[in-house]
Amino acid sequence: MKKKILGFILLVASALLFVLIPAKPVLADDEVVIPVRDSSFLTLNEYNYKTLVSGEQSYFNSYPIEDSYVPGLSTWKLSKLYTGSWSGGEADPWYKLAREIYEVGPDMFLTNFQAIRIPTNKITFKEIGVYRGKDFNDDSPWKMIFHSYYIVTVKNNGPVTLWQSPAYQIPVQQVNPGDSFTINQVYFSYDSGLWFDIGANQWIPAYYLDNTLVPNN
Repeated sequence: MKKKILGFILLVASALLFVLIPAKPVLADDEVVIPVRDSSFLTLNEYNYKTLVSGEQSYFNSYPIEDSYVPGLSTWKLSKLYTGSWSGGEADPWYKLAREIYEVGPDMFLTNFQAIRIPTNKITFKEIGVYRGKDFNDDSPWKMIFHSYYIVTVKNNGPVTLWQSPAYQIPVQQVNPGDSFTINQVYFSYDSGLWFDIGANQWIPAYYLDNTLVPNN
């Protein structure tokens, strides 16, 4: 419950911060950013921040804010998306060579190496995996199959119920603490929170998962 409350507080705090900054163009679609592990915000000096928001420059060197903390699987409303390159030096490979930069508050940035971005109120596999053809060395017929990018692990004191949809309506089965699964789809709404589909429309709330999504190589 503690993680769920923290995620809600972060959303509310982020929304309040946006009220205090000058209006500027934002994404047309309502999207959120989800850190795939415990992380830190990135920050820019005044010059780099101005050139970023003005579009005059797309490559920066930056480092994590040492005393900041961003919980994995928390959700942050995306206010502006920037594309380009962002290098974080040698300190942490998660901040190196990012292709997307997410502004989630005043001088509060995450990158696609730290987080995924998804639309709200829409079931999607965007940023979760990709459909691709089977290996040509395989003797079975060629067809499109889904490759998941991430593996999740159940973290709870006891069994966790899976649901037929991202809502507490029709229970399907239960899974045990320590069980790991590949992610098929993801869903977020401000009403029901963050959910993951871990197999044939079997949904689990992110609250019952470990904060870290493990890459499925």
